[in-house]
Amino acid sequence: MKRSKVIIAVIAIIAVVAAACVYGYVRSKPADEPEKPAVTKPENPTTPDDSNSGKPSDSKTNEPAVQPENPNPSGTESVTIYVPDEQGETLTPTGADAKDDSDQSLVDALIAAGSLPEGVKVQSSSLENGTLTLDMNAAFGEAIRASGTAGETLKIYALVNTFAQARGATAVLITVDGKVLESGHEVYDYAIEPNN
Repeated sequence: MKRSKVIIAVIAIIAVVAAACVYGYVRSKPADEPEKPAVTKPENPTTPDDSNSGKPSDSKTNEPAVQPENPNPSGTESVTIYVPDEQGETLTPTGADAKDDSDQSLVDALIAAGSLPEGVKVQSSSLENGTLTLDMNAAFGEAIRASGTAGETLKIYALVNTFAQARGATAVLITVDGKVLESGHEVYDYAIEPNN
């Protein structure tokens, strides 16, 4: 008899705790706030033809942004770079201005967009048989090692996708100070194909 009272008391306590958790969860979620979509659309640049309307040139499609018709609106080179979405889950192609067509200008555009940290530099690059080899400085290796697995993947593919598209490469081999890139999660001793 005493044992059944204890069991009933434990069940009652568990039920009260569960009800309080559900109530707290429901109260913390605003009812009038719509849920955010799982996929974010890239910002679409406007072209000179529709700049008077203030609407994006491809606002009627669900396709990702492409290079603007006027690739040089600011007098600099226009490039496509890959940046993390708002949730930090996927990469989105977006147009950006670069000082020129150099490797470092592409990296600087990724830094300005927040895809790579300050201080990252390209030391050298070469394209052979469709594979681009990028030798990065130690700051890139440190940023990769300091990232979690998801952050590491986003940084690697922001660089790979951006350079593969800009240089017409089918894969990118990344080294740091002339050595294989090792992150603690992965040893990148192979060329990485873009995932765009």
